[in-house]
Amino acid sequence: MKIFIPILHALFIVGNVYASTIKNPPAVEALLHRTCNIGSDRITTTIDSKMSQKETFVISSLNGKPYIKATNLSALTAGINWYLNHYVHVNISWNNPKVDLSVTILPIPSQPDTHSTDAPYRYYLNYCTFSYSMSTWTWDRWEQEIDWMALHGINMPLQIVGLESVWKTLLSEYYGYTSEEYNAFIAGPCFMAWFGMGNLEGWGGPNPEWWYHRQLTLAKKILARERELGMEPVLPGFSGMVPSSFEKKTGINTEPQSDWNGFRRPYILDPTSPDFSSVAQNYYSVLHTIMGNSQYYSMDPYHEGGRIESGRYTEGYKAIFEAMNQHCGKQSKWVIQQWQWYPYQATSLSAVPPGRLIVLDLYSESQPRFNDYNGYAPQEAIFCVIPNFGGRTGFFGRLTQQMESYFTFKSQYPSIKGIGAAPEAIGQVPVIYDNLYELPWLTPPSSTLQNWLREYTISRYGIESPGLIQAWENLRLSALDCNIPLQGPHEAVYCARPSLNVQSVSSWGSCNIYYDTQLLTDAVHLLTDNPITDNPNYTYDLAVLTQQALTDHTQTLLREIAEYASDTLSSEFISRRDKFLSLISQIDRLAGTCPSTRLDTWLQMMRDIADEEQGTTDADRDWLETNARILISTWGDYEQSEQGLRDYSYRAWQGMISGYYLPRWQWWFNHGMHTPEEGWFSHDWQWATPPYQGELSCDGEE
Repeated sequence: MKIFIPILHALFIVGNVYASTIKNPPAVEALLHRTCNIGSDRITTTIDSKMSQKETFVISSLNGKPYIKATNLSALTAGINWYLNHYVHVNISWNNPKVDLSVTILPIPSQPDTHSTDAPYRYYLNYCTFSYSMSTWTWDRWEQEIDWMALHGINMPLQIVGLESVWKTLLSEYYGYTSEEYNAFIAGPCFMAWFGMGNLEGWGGPNPEWWYHRQLTLAKKILARERELGMEPVLPGFSGMVPSSFEKKTGINTEPQSDWNGFRRPYILDPTSPDFSSVAQNYYSVLHTIMGNSQYYSMDPYHEGGRIESGRYTEGYKAIFEAMNQHCGKQSKWVIQQWQWYPYQATSLSAVPPGRLIVLDLYSESQPRFNDYNGYAPQEAIFCVIPNFGGRTGFFGRLTQQMESYFTFKSQYPSIKGIGAAPEAIGQVPVIYDNLYELPWLTPPSSTLQNWLREYTISRYGIESPGLIQAWENLRLSALDCNIPLQGPHEAVYCARPSLNVQSVSSWGSCNIYYDTQLLTDAVHLLTDNPITDNPNYTYDLAVLTQQALTDHTQTLLREIAEYASDTLSSEFISRRDKFLSLISQIDRLAGTCPSTRLDTWLQMMRDIADEEQGTTDADRDWLETNARILISTWGDYEQSEQGLRDYSYRAWQGMISGYYLPRWQWWFNHGMHTPEEGWFSHDWQWATPPYQGELSCDGEE
């Protein structure tokens, strides 16, 4: 029987290739069961490819049941989510990935509700997301995320899981690399993002052999489900990157790049050599064997200031494109990030034939570059947002800019063909994503943020409450309205290395609060005064917003501590110091009420990965945990940490607050507010590496 199931599924797909109408597609039926515990007995769905020339979904009724019809799978799943939010008033989110509607009366629309889009590209993810968030995931969590993608109408997600296996196979089978040699190149689990972008090699490794098999298996599951739900994954293409040892090993000419934050970058192949094409051919042969083919390939050469002495940047872009064109097909398209481009990177726009490059304007809601490049014409572009940097904790957004800028730029530049989110980490401030992925289906100017947010509040909590609506109006005018050049939320002073004048936690962040904190505090009171029982969204929002309000107050206390620091024996100083330390402990306990803001959740998820493969040991689990700890603390070893990467991915989580940040402040106050002679790195590194003993004792000894 097992043999016939995939055959029948294949026959269904093939049989419908030429059909214009598909009723209750199996993939959608399965999605509804997984996310809502309902099926076609409760709701009817249909794909009708001829119903419109644009991607469209229509919500209506059929035989007394809700009926959602769309032009393709992605529009259909987006229509389902629209129905859930705007009719059932159910908001599926990271903190609430499944609901049970099996006994819920499903509303019947009074008239057809039609939505179309002229944004064929609906992009998702950033290389960094695969490290700052997804590096700890097993298949169960991936399955939830792919369902979330489908419901948000995403049709071109980046997918780099399995890149490790591609490079291992390429280097070992084509170029004779030993396991020791390819492991010196391939990064570890939590650092594959920067390996994939050509920023570093080997850090986080060496990887055990079981890891490559695990990643290959997981990649195939992810890709199968994404394709099943109508998505075309963006695969990691060949950018000319090779190991720094490649020329010595193979005799093929390579060129070094400048370092990245203290890390040695991989080398670059000579783009004028015929060897470039042959290495690319081998790479794509392995990639397609493992991941299959796609229309989209992501390559980001010279990322974040990568420089080569030869200056052959234009030649490099041409060689990268020709390799993709030759080995991935004439319809393939190169997806490239516009992120802090240097002038030489802009040559990509002319080096690639028109229409074959899709530029992700990565930070459109804050630092758009459309005007600098005439909308990137004659290439295509996608309006993208970066709602989070590094996974750093905080309630933050640019909701007004996001909504207004998308429609403004879309009307100004016909080259903008889509919308996307490129977060460095996910799991925070879901309203940003719910709004973003509804924008392509909205009709301006009738849609305003204030009206949208009112409807969102009703769907988020399942009731219409003036108090809750006002709470979110306060948030719209405060934390969700950042108008300063801040990368992610303003930072929590108690997560910084101790000082009386904390300016930031991470090197590129800031502790400057950009809004009226009273508005956010009042929002918390409004939530508290309008309680909702048995609603995960309400419970999560209340905890997160309360933590933000308390975090903001720690800044006030630290300023007062500094004011009285000239006399550390005064009652004024002592009382504020004690309040500051006590409040940090309270925030730690509050963070423990949400699984997503607990250190033990992060670490246990990481350790559980080893259970997916036979024969793994506690040493494997420790290796995984060490990767996860280093990422959110020192990031690198001493050189990279102290050059600026430390605390880039700080997390205000239970367990990390009490076991990592708070001990630093306690030690500092107990030692006359002086930094340890050897600096803080020793403490940080001991916390991040076995046996994980980074706590500081009151006498200053580790």
